[in-house]
Amino acid sequence: MRKNNRNKEKRVIITDIKKMLKDDAPLRIKEAYSLVRAKLLFTAKGEKCPVYVITSSGSDEGKTINSINMAISFAMAGKKTLLIDADLRNPTVHKYFRLSPSPGLSEVLAKIQGKINIVKTEQENLFFLRAGEIPPNPAELLGSAAFGEMLEHLEEKFDCIFIDMPPMGIVADAAVVNGYVTAYILVVRSMETEYNEIQWTVDKFRSFNANLAGFLLNDVGGSGGKYSEYGYYGYYGTT
Repeated sequence: MRKNNRNKEKRVIITDIKKMLKDDAPLRIKEAYSLVRAKLLFTAKGEKCPVYVITSSGSDEGKTINSINMAISFAMAGKKTLLIDADLRNPTVHKYFRLSPSPGLSEVLAKIQGKINIVKTEQENLFFLRAGEIPPNPAELLGSAAFGEMLEHLEEKFDCIFIDMPPMGIVADAAVVNGYVTAYILVVRSMETEYNEIQWTVDKFRSFNANLAGFLLNDVGGSGGKYSEYGYYGYYGTT
C-alpha cells in the first residue's frame, strides 16, 4: 500500500510539473496570475519585501503548484523573488525543480549550518530555498526566533517572498509564523473543498488575527474545457 502511495505521489508531481507557469502558457492562465499579482501588490502595505504564506484547508488543494506559479509570475514581472519550501512535514517543491531536498530551511533553523543555501532557478529572477531534511519538530522550528531572523535577513535581498506551508486544516505550522509574514493566501480547489472546511480555516485565521489576503480558486473547469490541462486560477478578494 505504501508503494502505491509513492507511485500516486510521483504521478501527481509529474502531472503538476506540466502546469508550471511558462512564457508559452495560455494567455488566460498568465492573465489570471497577473491579476493575482496585481491584487497582492495592494496588500503589501508599502513593505519593501512582502512575505506571503500559501496554505490550504486540506491536502490536494493545489497549494504547492500555485505557490510556485505565483512566485514565477512575480519573477516574470521583474521582481527578484524567493520561494521557500516551509512544508517541513511533506516537502515537494524541490521535485518540481528536479533538485535534492537538502540542504535547506530545516538545517538553518536547527543551526546545523549557518549558510542559507539559496538556489537560482532556470526562471530569471526566481530563487529557491529548499525545505531540507524533515525534522522531528517542524512547528517548533518555524515558530522560533531563528525563523524571524532569517526572514529579516532575506527581506533585504529580495523584492518579495513566497512560502509554501502545510495545510492549515491539518497542522498549525502556518499559524506559528504569523508574526513574521505580510499575509496569507488560501488555496481552494473548485468543486471539492467543502464550505465548512473553508469557514473553519477562515475562523482559525481570525483567531490569531492573521491577515488573510484572499482566496485563490484553483482548477475551475478542471473536468473539461479548453484549459482543463492547466486548470483556471481566480482570485476572490479579501475577507
